[in-house]
Amino acid sequence: MVFRDEFETTKPTHKLVTRNLPDVKDWDEVGWISVENRALTVFMNYGAAVQFQLDPKHGQFETVQRELTRVLEPNRLFAGSEEEYRATLPNDRELVQSLLTVTTGDTDEPIDRAFYLDAFAVVTEQSWVYRSVPHHFHVREINATGHAGLLEELRESLADVRGSTVVPFEGLISWEADSTQYELVWDALRQSDGGEGYVSYDLERLKHAAMHPQEHSLVFEWESASGEPLLRRAFWRFFDPETATPPRRIVVPDRLRRREVLSAFRRLRRDLDYQYTVEADSTE
Repeated sequence: MVFRDEFETTKPTHKLVTRNLPDVKDWDEVGWISVENRALTVFMNYGAAVQFQLDPKHGQFETVQRELTRVLEPNRLFAGSEEEYRATLPNDRELVQSLLTVTTGDTDEPIDRAFYLDAFAVVTEQSWVYRSVPHHFHVREINATGHAGLLEELRESLADVRGSTVVPFEGLISWEADSTQYELVWDALRQSDGGEGYVSYDLERLKHAAMHPQEHSLVFEWESASGEPLLRRAFWRFFDPETATPPRRIVVPDRLRRREVLSAFRRLRRDLDYQYTVEADSTE
């Protein structure tokens, strides 16, 4: 656990997501580092400070020690032994941006950004706006509660960025069919496994989604697992074999629910530039 228990009282509402696009470096314009930095310029408009947990190996650690205030108990946000510092906004905005910016892969900047910057958060006096653990891509969490205009400004900022968007934290939509729970998250169609967990089917493999009104179902066409990289296929075979065989048909008796599910697929295709197609039968 990176965040202290006291920091968990306010739950995230949304998250910032970025696809791992082919031939895109982390610091490219549409890479995850540049995307997060672009979004951070918006988050800082809504915060009073940025707090960092920084490893002493970071290339700018001495600058941070000299320029920023070290955070001590009981005001720390993050668990762990690494030192924590607070940058006040807007005064320290340029220093924050310099800590996060990566200009090239030929220096230590990517290592500093991804691994020696353990965690950071944009905070207000009462709560938090954004928190991130750079080496865990799934922890890029947003608290939009009480921040009118934040999500709209974020989406405008990311509108021209291929493969990145803001999505609800709990996923786009969920439904039950044939006693099985399904949910659509930003990168996968998930299906309950009969216990307390889920099997996930990667949307990178999806080719087409459509309605089948006569059978009250949704039908899917997927790329064959044989087209996936060898290491991924080996992982599926030994650790999660069900992910290699995604469903080709899911019964959804309610017509309105079928429309809502396909609408969610369309939204992801539009916002994240997926290559699958979505078709709705006009008789529905």
